[in-house]
Amino acid sequence: MHPTARNGPAWNGPAGNDPTRPGPARRADEVGSLLDRDEEYDEEPIGDPPITVARYRAAIRAVLSTRPSEPAVVAAAWSQREADAYLAGSRAALRLVVEVLGHALTSPPPTHESS
Repeated sequence: MHPTARNGPAWNGPAGNDPTRPGPARRADEVGSLLDRDEEYDEEPIGDPPITVARYRAAIRAVLSTRPSEPAVVAAAWSQREADAYLAGSRAALRLVVEVLGHALTSPPPTHESS
């Protein structure tokens, strides 16, 4: 496994608890805002880039290393069939994310308005 990849939800990265840096983007709108700032940096590169190439790679590796979590405590009340369905749905969602990521990495970049 790549040293920056982590299983599970968002990883804070090397900034960790640095109070001078914003917290990790955890929701789609926060990640979208970070990407918007990175695109703006491409137009006017002043200061440090919001996202470095190494961070893009680490983010992709983190997504690729993510595995479905086991059902939580509530799953004790589930039948085996329900637990299997939960895991199958989780695996399908992760496969879709990887497929979309792979498509985005190998297709011509969309314009900002169509992304």
